Amino acid sequence: MNKVKLPVVISALLTFSSIDAALPEFKIIESGAPASSYGAITRMSVESENLGGKVIVDVWTPAGYDSAAGTRYPVVYAHDGQNLFDASFTFAGVPWGVDKACARLAKDPDFVMPIIVGINNRGSEGMRPSDYFPENALDYISTDRLAETFIFDTCNDIFMGNEEAAFVANELKPLVDSLYSTSSGMSTTFAMGSSMGALASMYLLCEYPEVFGGAACMSTHWIGSLNLNPDYSMNDDEVCATAILQYLSDHIPADGLHRLYMDQGTVGWDAGYLKYEDMAREIVRDKGYTEESGTLAVYDAEGAGHNEWYWQQRVKKPLEFLLSKQAIDNASLDGIDADRESPLSGNVFVDLSGKTHYCGFDILAPGIYITPAGVAIRK
Repeated sequence: MNKVKLPVVISALLTFSSIDAALPEFKIIESGAPASSYGAITRMSVESENLGGKVIVDVWTPAGYDSAAGTRYPVVYAHDGQNLFDASFTFAGVPWGVDKACARLAKDPDFVMPIIVGINNRGSEGMRPSDYFPENALDYISTDRLAETFIFDTCNDIFMGNEEAAFVANELKPLVDSLYSTSSGMSTTFAMGSSMGALASMYLLCEYPEVFGGAACMSTHWIGSLNLNPDYSMNDDEVCATAILQYLSDHIPADGLHRLYMDQGTVGWDAGYLKYEDMAREIVRDKGYTEESGTLAVYDAEGAGHNEWYWQQRVKKPLEFLLSKQAIDNASLDGIDADRESPLSGNVFVDLSGKTHYCGFDILAPGIYITPAGVAIRK
């Protein structure tokens, strides 16, 4: 590369700090990350402008992952990330075992090994319901029925669903793509969650269909609110559930390019969701999602309740569905995205307009670029 000196004013404006200005600040947490015997987990603290605070994120890479090998991995963004891998971090001492499930599926020639991004919820701050509730569903609650729903009490009148979705789509995903060897296209980017995390995953698919190609929604908490009796049974919320379903009907992408996995148990809290689950399945089928086309998978977990142990027993099913080689567009793995390199490799360039390019130098249009190493001219 030929290097030149830019005028002082331009040089001061286009420093290397502008290269990652669009990415959130993050810090690797060197100790105390969850453990995995089937790959490696990196824990980081990500500063979210959208959420106005730090979010703990655990990134699992499978055994054999090598960013220099050229392999690009699909990515699953999973809610309630502290429950995914290590029993010592989980809510109830039982993990989903997503890493173990991927290790078992590695023997299947139709399975594409992913990177799993576990987004820890902000439950310790009392923000999980506020973050995970699909905020725009509020627009579907008529003013004369506002007093009939428990959702405002559940979320303490704080709704951050739009901000949480923007964090995942606009802050976290670009950061993960910059740090890891990902296949970053829509058809290889997925969301997954259970209960309210399933609502949040569905919301990502609806709000950012250009970013997420599929969602796995397990034991979806269709009633939205959380109003419990002394025996820990849960009260129905027909007003909130109807609003969520109406939102789903209006916003689920119906282009035939997206995929959806839906399941429910049949006892405990899950039993209370069943009538809404049936309505949701009818909605998405009316929008063109079908098992025959490979855009829909549904599963009824007979006898299953609403906790991590039950999700552990069937987490393999959504992973199989989302990460099937037959379903993933091979062009997204082998096309132009394969030429994208991580900013950490040094192949990051900022043009004089301030736009960042993650690519090889020979792909750039002629011009002057700022790089981590200095200034480069592409003739």
